[in-house]
Amino acid sequence: MRIVLTALPAYSHLVPLVLPVADLARRAGHEVAVATGPEAAGHVEEAGLRALVTPNAPAISTVMRDPALSGMARPEEIPDLGSVTSDLPPEVFARVFAEVLGGRVADDLLDLLTGWKPDLLLRESTEFGGYLAAERLGIPHGVIDIAPMSPQAHPVLLDRLNAGRRRLGLPAVDDPWHPLRGFRAAVVPEEFYPPEARLANARYYRPPAPAAGEPLDPAIAGLPGDRPLVLASLGSTAPQLLGERPALLDTIIAALADLPVTGVVALGAGRDPRDWTGPRPGNVHLTSFVQQRALLPACDVFVTHGGFNGVRESLAAGTPMVVLPIFAEQPANADRVAALGAGVRLNLEQATPEALREAVRRVCTDPAFRSRAAALQRAELALPPLDRVVEDAPALLG
Repeated sequence: MRIVLTALPAYSHLVPLVLPVADLARRAGHEVAVATGPEAAGHVEEAGLRALVTPNAPAISTVMRDPALSGMARPEEIPDLGSVTSDLPPEVFARVFAEVLGGRVADDLLDLLTGWKPDLLLRESTEFGGYLAAERLGIPHGVIDIAPMSPQAHPVLLDRLNAGRRRLGLPAVDDPWHPLRGFRAAVVPEEFYPPEARLANARYYRPPAPAAGEPLDPAIAGLPGDRPLVLASLGSTAPQLLGERPALLDTIIAALADLPVTGVVALGAGRDPRDWTGPRPGNVHLTSFVQQRALLPACDVFVTHGGFNGVRESLAAGTPMVVLPIFAEQPANADRVAALGAGVRLNLEQATPEALREAVRRVCTDPAFRSRAAALQRAELALPPLDRVVEDAPALLG
């Protein structure tokens, strides 16, 4: 079978889940290609997979920095960015992901797939060009859900997608879940989804364990073991948008400084800890990058901005969270973590060192948080492995 997987050109949209599924499909004997934009095609090639480059698909950050495309001010012109938690309005989500990116990717895919028509298309859930192109070409299609809490069923998204359908000569649809009805591969237990988002065609999988790679940083492995370990990370995208020295990192470091814990704080790619001019308490280890999936099972608390990859990795590790949502679907992820009892949400405008210190102390000392996180971990361990996607998707879509 010939399979194409599509992803927006961003590391977090492509590498953690789409590339593993592509590799599993290839190992199962299928002919596989991954379609993404020029900025991310190198990740596909490094994985030894065939890249189909969608030349007109800009990076998400490029779109968000262009008011003409996003309909919003540039991040550096938003005075509260990084100090006030902000939801991504559904109108902006629909404009950026369905109209701007979805339209461009759809046109690119129609050109690419005419000469390399697959039997199946699997797209990550924020990449709508694959949906539009598959509908136009009559290709069965499904979703790898990388953003369960994004506004997939909002009417404004359906309006934008219907505009795209009409442009391609397709009839409008009235079901807001239509892009996900064929097949949805989820990578968290069903309980993570609100009841109204639990679709009959969804299947739930356990992502593969981290591939054997470099051993854990010896400096982190050698940290004291007589106190709880707290890991803090703002992911791969947020630190780049928050400026040279994000105040939120100062707040996190200051909060951990006055707790009886050992802290590990990832400053973000491109920030050398030796050049850090902020606080440097003795009980907090600063690093540019941390092997998050490897370290999380050894942690007592994870302080996170609430990106889905970090949340699902923490749940898989059974590690409770303090979630500091910044923007996009992160507030919704934070609400879901809190509703499930696996952590607490603290908005940025409330995140003083004192408030964050109390939140970390609470999650660290109340065993109920660890118990709920462990229950969700067990639920994930009971799921079938992700490689089942390769056989389940054709069966459900056929």
